[in-house]
Amino acid sequence: MDDSRNKKVGLQFNQKPKQMQERGINSTFKKIIYESSEMVFLADDTYPYNIFYANESFEEFIGESLKERNLVGLGLDINAYIFKEELILTHGDKDYSFRLELPQESSSNYFLFYKGKEVKTHGLPGKREIQQFFKNGLDLIAIGQHDFLTYLNAAVKPILGYEPAELMNTSLCPYLHEEDLEKIRSFWKSKRKQDELGFFESRVKCKDGSFKYLEFSVQFTAEYFYLIGRDKTESYSESVKTKRLNQLRKKGSELARVATWSFDPDNSTFEYDAVANLIFEKQEDLKVNFENSFSEKLTDKRSEKKLEFELLESELGVVAEYHDAIQGTGFWLGVLSDLSEKKNIERSGELLKNILLSSPDPMLVARPDGEIYLCNEEAKKLLGVEENRKFEHLSDLNVLFEESDEWKDWIDTPANEEGSRRFSTLLISNLGKQLTLEVAAKSLQEKEESFVVLSLRNISEKVTLEKTLEESSDFLMNLTEQVPGGLYQLVLDQNGKMSFSFLSRGIASVLGLTQTEIEKFEDISGAISRVHPNDLPQVIMTSVASARKGEPWQCQFRVKNNSDSEGYRWVLGAARPQALENGDMVWYGYLTDISQQKEFESKLDEARRTAEKASQIKSDFLSMISHELRTPLNAISGSVYSLLQENPNTSQKSALNTINFAVENLIIMINDLLDFQKIEAGKLTIEKAPFNLRNLVEQVMKGLSFHARDSKNDLQLHLSEGLDMRVNGDKTRLSQIMNNLITNALKFTHEGNVDVSIKLLDLKNGRAKVYFEVKDTGIGIAPENQTKIFNDFDQVKPTFSTKYGGTGLGLSITRKLLNLMGSTIALESEVGKGSRFFFELDLEVSDQEVQVEKPVTGSTQDFSKLHLLMAEDNDVNALVLGKIIKKWGYTFDRVGDGAQAVEILKDHQYDCILMDIQMPVMDGFEATQEIKKNIDTPVIALTAAAKLEIMEKIEECGFDGFVAKPIDAAELLKKIKEVISEKN
Repeated sequence: MDDSRNKKVGLQFNQKPKQMQERGINSTFKKIIYESSEMVFLADDTYPYNIFYANESFEEFIGESLKERNLVGLGLDINAYIFKEELILTHGDKDYSFRLELPQESSSNYFLFYKGKEVKTHGLPGKREIQQFFKNGLDLIAIGQHDFLTYLNAAVKPILGYEPAELMNTSLCPYLHEEDLEKIRSFWKSKRKQDELGFFESRVKCKDGSFKYLEFSVQFTAEYFYLIGRDKTESYSESVKTKRLNQLRKKGSELARVATWSFDPDNSTFEYDAVANLIFEKQEDLKVNFENSFSEKLTDKRSEKKLEFELLESELGVVAEYHDAIQGTGFWLGVLSDLSEKKNIERSGELLKNILLSSPDPMLVARPDGEIYLCNEEAKKLLGVEENRKFEHLSDLNVLFEESDEWKDWIDTPANEEGSRRFSTLLISNLGKQLTLEVAAKSLQEKEESFVVLSLRNISEKVTLEKTLEESSDFLMNLTEQVPGGLYQLVLDQNGKMSFSFLSRGIASVLGLTQTEIEKFEDISGAISRVHPNDLPQVIMTSVASARKGEPWQCQFRVKNNSDSEGYRWVLGAARPQALENGDMVWYGYLTDISQQKEFESKLDEARRTAEKASQIKSDFLSMISHELRTPLNAISGSVYSLLQENPNTSQKSALNTINFAVENLIIMINDLLDFQKIEAGKLTIEKAPFNLRNLVEQVMKGLSFHARDSKNDLQLHLSEGLDMRVNGDKTRLSQIMNNLITNALKFTHEGNVDVSIKLLDLKNGRAKVYFEVKDTGIGIAPENQTKIFNDFDQVKPTFSTKYGGTGLGLSITRKLLNLMGSTIALESEVGKGSRFFFELDLEVSDQEVQVEKPVTGSTQDFSKLHLLMAEDNDVNALVLGKIIKKWGYTFDRVGDGAQAVEILKDHQYDCILMDIQMPVMDGFEATQEIKKNIDTPVIALTAAAKLEIMEKIEECGFDGFVAKPIDAAELLKKIKEVISEKN
């Protein structure tokens, strides 16, 4: 390259250094691509896509002769290659291929064209022309490796009946005639390694099982073979036919089966030629029958000099003449002809005539002048010809047509390429019903006579159906135009160009287009330009995924309201792709305006968040109220326990027991409120853990025995056999249900009976069906109130809450818990006589051992002196709990929060830690986690929150036990001894 050339290229290389630096193209990169032998250039990503960099190779082949240095100047529409990684660029008289990298969302703002090289020179066909040549060639063109085909053109379909895809990657051998196969294998073996052109002929199997004769030329290379096959079936058939005709002429006499013979009366001897012997071979004793018959004829007709007769059974024709060669010494000469073929033809003709007459389709045969030669019964029925009516000419049908002499069209209309004519006409039946008749006519030349064969078909139903289909088509078209939104058909061709092949009228309203714009709306770029910039990546990525995977496409995005507006509307697009045989991909889809739906969804989402917030506020409020109520109740319960330990007198003890009973009722009410809130929020779940059913019921009854004595009721338990078993279920919730029902029975019964019955109804396939019943002799419930008592916060009478207490939630919670367990509660009651509540549960029989709490009494641990740490921020609770601990004879230290507890444990040791959950600075959860990192002292959680709400977190943080507030002193002492025993 000369200096001026170097200067020019160097100038081009450095024309936009600042711009290239801004785009991250450093000097090392520029040097590598500049010296590359492959063409490389970069262009802006905005119209007209200016070329701001090109390497030396690009300048040499393209750049120097380029008038406008941009993609428009190159005649390149970049939108057509959004989905292509390679393109062909034509410049001057040459084609060049380039790899293309599109701008990325945040990393680059230019198009990169690389690996550029020349792929075509002037005068040679390009890729498209070559593809067109291969596609439209009349000869079969194939490419393959070894003996497997890797490409076939479309000519294989008309020649052999296969689709190209059916023969791809298959071997040639199964399709070659077995008689030609060995010859082809030898040819293939001899030519394959010579890299030269060869020719061969073979019969090739068609898809329908027949064979065609093809003449092939094949060019072998090191890896491939290129095959061209021409259909020579017709010429091959002609040559075979000619050869065969020659053979037939040679054996004409044999094929005609005409033989000569002679008979000498003097010697009574027959002589036959070779053909006669062939005739005689077809039937046993034929020769004997012929000679006997001839002898009989001579006897009957002695004076005859010429005889002619047939042997009917043998289908043999005989002609004989007497020749008197010398006076008194004559002989007979004759001809034998095989009449079987003639007889067969006659029989076939008769059979065809019978078939025509018996055909289920109406048919008739007429002469060109309209005279009826043959007409079957079905035709007579269709045309309304009476059975005894004479029907000799087509003119007899004139009265049946709307226009007379219409039958002449059947004969005079020119035939089509297939030699037949088809048309329809209106016919009035003998019942006056109008029929649409389809007539098929075909000329027939039989020797010197001409005929017209007519086939008639009643197509009235077909015409009606076609009319219905046309109406349906009109309906569908009208539906397409009137349906909300718009329908479209989008085509992605093999070159990566996407365009709309169909748009319904509704597209204009969805995309905000005018009628003029919609008529010119073909290219996909027009639609893309209307999509909101933030939604464009999603639209493109989902479209690419749909094209690659062949899966349905669906996307929600925003589009401009109209060409002049800056506003946007929401659109839902959906389509289903279909791959065509020519390689194109077609999407059938629709677009519809969902702006109102989006607005509704936004309002609905806002309402949902508001509802969730309100629900959370309610939940937090109930949780806070529960905690705040439990805290003073804990002080009351603890104080009562301390007073009961100081040996009060009888009246004081009665008062203290009354306070204790009130506290327990308050706790039940709080728990009912919390359970109700959990059920309403859908947060209450039914556990499945093994427990002993009989033990559970007995524990519930034991716990309520004091209540029964206090209400002066006789509480009895009736258990059937087989209930001493382990089942899987929610022990806590079943206890709650039984407690609610029995407590209610005791509450509303005075000096009466309360009977609890549990029966095993069925036990099979690992499941137990158990019946539960609580029956009392109390005040009873009126029929109109029996449904009401299961409602939330509802009681039979407003005065009941004053007289009997309660929230009105017990039976409501019971019903909802049983529903969660898959059961329902039933009630039978009569005012003044009592009530009966009953239900059934289907429980899974457990094969696991029930975990039984081991009593502490057997432990060798000394519990007479224990030193405890109390972490409690509430002074009242701390005072009460301190009195209880002192009553036990134990010592303790108190801290006000979790951080202090962690700190004091660094210098002091304790037998057990009593940890409140809700404390300032550091709560009980965090404090316990910190403590367990350093020491293994048992920690018991004390909290006013509901157990089920925090039990999971208690286990996660490493607590050794849990006691709910208000604290039951006996339960706390038992738990302290248990956790210390387990640690030791």
